[in-house]
Amino acid sequence: MEGIVRSVTEHPLVAMAVCFSALLLVYFLFKSLIKLALILILVAVVIGGYFYFQHPESRPANLKDAVEKVRVGAGKAVDQGKDAYEKSKELVEKGKAAVEKGKETAGDLGKVLGGDRDAGNRQKP
Repeated sequence: MEGIVRSVTEHPLVAMAVCFSALLLVYFLFKSLIKLALILILVAVVIGGYFYFQHPESRPANLKDAVEKVRVGAGKAVDQGKDAYEKSKELVEKGKAAVEKGKETAGDLGKVLGGDRDAGNRQKP
């Protein structure tokens, strides 16, 4: 670290060139990201305008009603997601129990049919 600081203080022109190139690189990266964001905003405005002009009767009377409607809808979606998650957890637990029961049944069946031999081994000893 000291070597880098020493070389920067000894050669300020090189340090300025490195900083300039780094800033130029950051500028071009952000320039493309800003272009992308502006294009996405423009597309969203065009789509919103299309729906506004096609169905003006379905728009809310004011912004507060629209925000409240979105909050209620998002809350319902979250509740449905939680319910689906709980149901899937129950199904996974039932599946694990069924797999364990199947393993026990297969083990018992193997003991009944062939003793200690492997049930999948068809070669004669």
